[in-house]
Amino acid sequence: MITIFFVFTITLSCQSSRSQSNPDSPQSVQSNAQTQTKISIQDYLDPLLADGFDFPFGDKNGGGTYTDSSGKTHRGWYIATKMAKEYSLGIHPGEDWNGNGGGNTDLGQPIYATAKGIVLHAENYSSPWGKTVVIEHRYIENAHIKKVYSVYAHLDKMLVKKGETLNRGQKLGTIGTGEGAHLAHLHFEMRKPSIASYEPTYWPSSHGRSVEWVKEHYYVPSKFIKQHRKTPIPSKIKKMIVAVKHQYKIYLLKNGKIYKEHDMALSQSPLGHKQKEGDNKLPEGAYKIIQKSKAPFGGSYAAYFGPRWMRISYPNVYDAKAGLKRKVISEAQYKQIKAAHAKGSEPNKHTALGGGIGIHGWNGDWPENSKHLTWGCISMRNQDLPKFYDEVDLQTPIYIVP
Repeated sequence: MITIFFVFTITLSCQSSRSQSNPDSPQSVQSNAQTQTKISIQDYLDPLLADGFDFPFGDKNGGGTYTDSSGKTHRGWYIATKMAKEYSLGIHPGEDWNGNGGGNTDLGQPIYATAKGIVLHAENYSSPWGKTVVIEHRYIENAHIKKVYSVYAHLDKMLVKKGETLNRGQKLGTIGTGEGAHLAHLHFEMRKPSIASYEPTYWPSSHGRSVEWVKEHYYVPSKFIKQHRKTPIPSKIKKMIVAVKHQYKIYLLKNGKIYKEHDMALSQSPLGHKQKEGDNKLPEGAYKIIQKSKAPFGGSYAAYFGPRWMRISYPNVYDAKAGLKRKVISEAQYKQIKAAHAKGSEPNKHTALGGGIGIHGWNGDWPENSKHLTWGCISMRNQDLPKFYDEVDLQTPIYIVP
């Protein structure tokens, strides 16, 4: 009786469907994906992916001591001008960091790359910018590969050149005065991809931009760093799964190498990320395998699970944050989901976000010319699933991407 109840819960949650009336074809998903940034499995094995972000001065945590030119030691750093602050020069698009000794006490102190990346610019732009370095960083957040651009201005010495690859914490220069235009400090920006092509010396106030525009196109540097101290590197993960929707492929990676590759079928509504219960969409994001079960199953749709079932940890914290913002879940439900992920346990699947998403087989072979079958799960061929199941452990990460 316990087994029947457990299996019946799985069936209701996954909602695999008998219906084959699917308006979308595999070709339509591939065509739509061409309008997006296509992600391949190799993108996750990119050696230039950043493994986290540190503060670019003092110790990696933005603290520590430094000694000025007179030999006096000072402790700590502070933000002299905050991001998006309106002041005498307009709207500040970054953070100005000073040593706690004030004045020019931090002149000549080392500046480090906040994360691994490629130097896009390294030039002397004269007063008031002075020597300025811009680095492009690629990192993973919730299974998505993103970019951010760090800007280091007013440098006294510049120790890198355009095109160089820098590691996190690698010295790139020293604090300066912008060719004498300021007291010594580091002007530090974190630009979003929307302004990646703007010149390094771009000053929003000189182009009539508003505070709202600055907040839309720049990150608050210290906040961004604190939220991204560690970012995942798939090549360093012992075992993980990557499901690429536009390729209809699911991969098992071991130690940064493709170990197994299989075909997969998607949900009846294959485009986009799951937003709510009943939308027939497969989630996109970073999850984990949190439950495994073998046939026989019970319930009306038991045959559509095939020989195996693996539940993933949808909804994750990102899903919960988005749901809370859209007011489709409560603060209490958000906290429940967040707590479950911290423990590695099953999140609440009975909210408006839906749940019970997983990997399973099918009732025999897939229908001819149809790979849009389920109500929100991944389907694998019955002959592939058992061996794949045996290779996958509980808590194995799984990335599902467009």
